Amino acid sequence: MNKLKFLIISVVCLFTFSESLFAQTFPKTAVILERKQVTPAREFVLWMTSPAKNPRTPVEEIYTCPDETRGHYYSGKANVSLIDSKTKKIVNTLEIAPSDGEDTGTVDLPYLIHNGYYKVPKVDKNDEGKPILLDLKDFNDDGKPYEFALFDALACMGLQTTLIGYSEKQDKVIQYPIAVKTDKETFETLWLDYFFSHKPVKKGFWKYQVDYRGRGGTLDEYEIRYDAQNEKFVGTLKSTEDEND
Repeated sequence: MNKLKFLIISVVCLFTFSESLFAQTFPKTAVILERKQVTPAREFVLWMTSPAKNPRTPVEEIYTCPDETRGHYYSGKANVSLIDSKTKKIVNTLEIAPSDGEDTGTVDLPYLIHNGYYKVPKVDKNDEGKPILLDLKDFNDDGKPYEFALFDALACMGLQTTLIGYSEKQDKVIQYPIAVKTDKETFETLWLDYFFSHKPVKKGFWKYQVDYRGRGGTLDEYEIRYDAQNEKFVGTLKSTEDEND
């Protein structure tokens, strides 16, 4: 009996110590949104620092286009930490770059939303529920489901997308860069219009178009490949102004 009691107490103490050690790695102002095991040895923790809470009011209103990616959302600086599952210590922390490219660092992440860009396993009477943001899949088509995508609809046309994942090569969580060549320049970005809402047309190759011509814009045609060696996406963008071109 004494041995059993000692064993139970030891397990409880070990669990408490482990949780305490884990908690000590984050600031007191941190709001942990989600945790997800990536590999047996590595875990993701998605968290924000003192985020502002923005509920939809009234909740019965029809979703606007930005609501489709935000719903009821937190706004603030968002981070993903890679955790050593054994020691519970942080391997590295990535501050998610915002979709607007500004220095404010503000990112909007839903805490209650309907099914759509994010998977929502259980919904309430308003067809809303807690989304799975760390919905790990093989987005870069390298055979390993270590990545998750984030989406930001700024308006009814235009969907900014970004990819975050675990790099085994670097043993880090990274936000994947995308290098795009046009007929005028080559630019690098962390968010690209509609990209991660599309599946590859063949292994490691994406081809899609976005038509802004009805809004005074251009027909944008993208061809993108994943460069596994450099852990980045590279591609081209062809923009056509005239519908007859």
